[in-house]
Amino acid sequence: MIKKFFSTLLNTEYLPMNEVRKIKVIVIFIFLTVFTALTLGVSYLLDYPTWVKSIFIGGFILALLITYGFIKLNLIFLAMQITIIQSVFFMVYYTQGITSFYAYLLFYIVLTIIAFYQEIYSYFVFSTFVTVLGIFYIFNDGDSLLINNDLPGAIYIYITGLILYYLVNFAFILINEKSYSEMNLEWIHDKKTNDSMQKDIFNFMQAIKRIQGDPPIYEDNDFQAAVTETSEFIAKQILKDGSEIKNISDLYFYIHEIGYQKILDNQNISLNMRKTTVNLKKYMVNDHSDLFSIMINFVLRHKKPNIDIDDLNLSNLNINKEEKLIVFAMIYVYMTHNLYQSSSWNKFEVDMNTKKVIDFDFEPFFDDQTIAFFQDNIEIIKKYLNK
Repeated sequence: MIKKFFSTLLNTEYLPMNEVRKIKVIVIFIFLTVFTALTLGVSYLLDYPTWVKSIFIGGFILALLITYGFIKLNLIFLAMQITIIQSVFFMVYYTQGITSFYAYLLFYIVLTIIAFYQEIYSYFVFSTFVTVLGIFYIFNDGDSLLINNDLPGAIYIYITGLILYYLVNFAFILINEKSYSEMNLEWIHDKKTNDSMQKDIFNFMQAIKRIQGDPPIYEDNDFQAAVTETSEFIAKQILKDGSEIKNISDLYFYIHEIGYQKILDNQNISLNMRKTTVNLKKYMVNDHSDLFSIMINFVLRHKKPNIDIDDLNLSNLNINKEEKLIVFAMIYVYMTHNLYQSSSWNKFEVDMNTKKVIDFDFEPFFDDQTIAFFQDNIEIIKKYLNK
């Protein structure tokens, strides 16, 4: 279990953000557990009444139990907030109990814990509070931080160091947040484009099957046998009896035959069957499901395109010179009248007074004679085709 955790910890770049946040919470939870254990041993050094020490230590143990419960319930954000609050109270407990340079270091430790989560709002709220508290602490108990022959105004060096540490972490989190937001937007855009393309591929494949009269794949005996045997094998690795999975595989085929929505519309089915049906939807083969997307991505990953850019050159087409000029004129009108802007993939910005056909990199598609014709007659073309 420990080996698996460290393996996951070293490969967090391959995990989704929720899993990364969970691992961070677990790491801080372990740190706070060790710190609580150490606090039990050194509490006698702090200048507190026994009842105050008991309240603080009891609160630390209770916070650990609450954090553990939230982790088990997968309430990671709440667990994160509890660990931050607990670390802040650790700082208060030590800084009010002793006055030394070691107490001053706790402000940096707490700021590091909060910055570790890379959560901009949590950092702004809690770290600002910690930094302000640290400044007040230095002003009130700064004499304990100074050493003999220290520089004049050394207390302001401690304040400046704390503020700079706060600002550097804040700037780093902002940069990361910006990068993550840009990557997230790019991922959403790519996913939307891929989903649209894969839906077209699915509809095209379904149309081919209907034209050819091929039966659906879920009716194929070999496919049904492969699904059943694979699911039973996997179930045996987890459950004591792999035959229990047969009911789910039967439901899987039944969804394809009857239809996903018809099963959910049936008021007589059990709640467990309804949940299982919802979970199986992503594995349907007669719909644009997650399983279909995985298969398409796998197939296309190693498939090279068959289209060569040279094949798109009009000089390779068996058309005469007049027809080439007509094709060119149609494309020119399309570009200069911004008709392409309805296409979400296009990024061109057109200035009709300065743009030339060569600016759109049309050279691979038109021969030298066509481009020369455009350049020689550009005023006439603008006059009649830009309308």
